[in-house]
Amino acid sequence: MRIPSLKSFLIFVTGFASCLACIVALLFSAYFVWVKPMAANALKDARLSPPAFPRPHPAAFDFTAFGADAKQLDFKDYRGRVVVLNVWAPWCMPCMAELPSLGKLAAHYSDNQDVAVVCLSQEPTNTVFKNPASAGLGAHLYCLVGQPLPSVYKTDGIPATFVIDRKGMVVFEHVGSADWSDPSVIEFIDSLRQRSNP
Repeated sequence: MRIPSLKSFLIFVTGFASCLACIVALLFSAYFVWVKPMAANALKDARLSPPAFPRPHPAAFDFTAFGADAKQLDFKDYRGRVVVLNVWAPWCMPCMAELPSLGKLAAHYSDNQDVAVVCLSQEPTNTVFKNPASAGLGAHLYCLVGQPLPSVYKTDGIPATFVIDRKGMVVFEHVGSADWSDPSVIEFIDSLRQRSNP
């Protein structure tokens, strides 16, 4: 095998370096001529939406539900109270994961008539109340029977939780599971309780 001469090697290296320099120069030119101006225009034309601040809106109280003992719950009876309304389903794993924390929240306020924690499902009563996974969680479980969920409580997903103040306004909404027994939740609910009467 013949070893190339030093002169041939230097010519090859010089040519390779020149090609590499041309490619780098081309990339820099493309960036400054096309990419950077396009990015600047896209940023200038971007339409940003405002942050989603809580916007209180009227809650709906015109529905009834049924508990495990077939006792009817008239939601109108909760007017004037702080209500934590949770919409859930037994087939929803995030819903099942957060039910114990809603049970703890309900237990915390069990001696307080100003606060109610209601977990509402649209599934049939047999599906909800004969499900061993939902038994013994301490949450107050109810089913809607023969009526749709009021539109104010409809969301793109469940679990969905709505906090209603004493004036009948939805002041907080949360879609997704959460720890509802956290001290920050109790602090928030207590702040709603301490506001003026409805």
